[in-house]
Amino acid sequence: MNTDIVKLQTRLRVIQWAGLAFIGLTVIARFVTPWHEVLNGLLIGEVGGAGAVWSMVRQGHLRDNQQGPALMVSGIIGFFTRMILLIAVMVLAIKLPHVNVIAALVGYLLGFVFIVVGLSRSA
Repeated sequence: MNTDIVKLQTRLRVIQWAGLAFIGLTVIARFVTPWHEVLNGLLIGEVGGAGAVWSMVRQGHLRDNQQGPALMVSGIIGFFTRMILLIAVMVLAIKLPHVNVIAALVGYLLGFVFIVVGLSRSA
């Protein structure tokens, strides 16, 4: 297999595990610290952000040789999937009691931060 593809897959696995570890730390902090509203929002956002990261990784098409219109449609579906996840996170944060809406948005954006930082570091 191509070395670049192996490196990319390794980076994507590191990004996914780092995101899951961050969610785990948030859950632990939720029970230890007194900032329940902020951490509730952060946790909701992180779960939505994990869905967005999954959508971006799944839409990568490393081995299916999609080209042209099929790849464009796949990108559009991924975009709408991430928008629906963002809307769901914000609606949940607004409707649920004891949830900070800004923290939910920050948690959602952390998924994108993990992608950018994980893919931009030098190999």
